[in-house]
Amino acid sequence: MKIVTIASDLDQPFLQRLLIPSCGILGLDLVILHSTKDDFRHSDKRSIITGYLAQHVEADELIVFTDAYDTLFIRGQEHIEAAYKTFGQPVVFSAEVGSWPLGSLGFAILDAPPTPPYPFLNSGGYIGPAGVLLDLLDRYPQPPSDRFDLLRKLRKFGYDTNERYAFSDQYYWTLVQLLEGETVALDHTALLFENLGPPIPDVWDLQILLGHYEFYTQGRKAASYGEERARLEEVLKTPSQAAHIHFSNPMGKAAALDLLDEGKLPGWLREVTGSTTPAARAATVVAVDQLVGS
Repeated sequence: MKIVTIASDLDQPFLQRLLIPSCGILGLDLVILHSTKDDFRHSDKRSIITGYLAQHVEADELIVFTDAYDTLFIRGQEHIEAAYKTFGQPVVFSAEVGSWPLGSLGFAILDAPPTPPYPFLNSGGYIGPAGVLLDLLDRYPQPPSDRFDLLRKLRKFGYDTNERYAFSDQYYWTLVQLLEGETVALDHTALLFENLGPPIPDVWDLQILLGHYEFYTQGRKAASYGEERARLEEVLKTPSQAAHIHFSNPMGKAAALDLLDEGKLPGWLREVTGSTTPAARAATVVAVDQLVGS
């Protein structure tokens, strides 16, 4: 089993101080796919992982993909494999409380009511055999919006979801999962992956945009940072049953690092975190810009 992530900045603090150390402490084999492209985009992750899986991994090897800059692991391979086996499908994605980035369109294209407590796909963590993942990526070279009646109708009126949300890897995988339910499951109860981010109703939601702008301009003085830190501290009082933890918004990610610096992370997180150097918690780094597909 390999843990695989994609990073353009190998010095990013969350990667160095939380993800790499947690994998090292738990004995997980972390592979960092390093891209040096100046114009790196989130949507590039699909082509990068396709090239890596096609050239470097056996088809039956179990791959756990994770975002690089806002995640860490709290349990090791034995827990991951045992939890994975409880799912009926070969691929399992993390899930979250909000339909992002589609917002209400994400509700409208569902065939059944959402499954709580984490109803909607989150692409910051997923697991599956390399060959099955590669087959899905090959089968859907572009987001398959043309397979959804509503999205086809919207395109006729000039609202092209592929154009609006092409930046989002999560948009792509949401559509694929809805079409491939027999192959791709969602971790609705956070057995493997727990997303600790707040509900985000829509990528264009004005309050979300204002909150992010306030944080980017005012930093820790922003009200949006204080609100998210308080929410996160309350959430962290309850230990997670999952193996993978995701702080999926800018304020939450900053708050997690601040709590680490202040020694205020709860014990269930402190055991697998802490300041370290790359040499002390080594990971395999693979240059990917020359891979086929990237």
